[in-house]
Amino acid sequence: MKNLKNIILLTIAMILISFSFNGCTGFGTPEYTLIVILEDGCTGTPDDGTYTVNELDAIEYEYFPAEENVQIEVSVNEGFRSSAGSLIMYNNATMTVRIIDIRDDWEFAYYIEDGSQNNMTITFAGDTPFAGTFSDSHGYSGTWTVESDSFIMTYENWADYVFTGSVTSMAGDYYGEGIHLGWTASRIN
Repeated sequence: MKNLKNIILLTIAMILISFSFNGCTGFGTPEYTLIVILEDGCTGTPDDGTYTVNELDAIEYEYFPAEENVQIEVSVNEGFRSSAGSLIMYNNATMTVRIIDIRDDWEFAYYIEDGSQNNMTITFAGDTPFAGTFSDSHGYSGTWTVESDSFIMTYENWADYVFTGSVTSMAGDYYGEGIHLGWTASRIN
């Protein structure tokens, strides 16, 4: 029995010595990679680059547009976040910072007087992210502008309809023919 005890103690000692010579791996705080992508027109911290951070580290971030009267969006692994805050690292992450640019196809849901919802596709075009023209799937068209977070879309050939709202949420109100109701939109990918 004493011999078995000595064999067990010797085996444990050899394992511990083996770890000290071979370098014990797999222990300690896990590390993750944070990739920050700052697109043109955006500034802030952390700067563009690849960072190695420890699990549960809080990464403070704050971003701004380089020009006035534009908004930026910050996404982490495709989920949107505020332009300043703290990111807790618990996996690899990619943070992308870009100017909000609505020039694209959007699915609009707008509500009518009986409470039901109508849908239409709207295509926004223009030379800059600040203004341009649009056309919808009903055959109507007009002009749009973005200033800071304000969005205004004015129809030129659909009665007197005007859509106003927030460019960061792409939601708001519309007016026309004595109606004042709401709308929301999402980008078509």
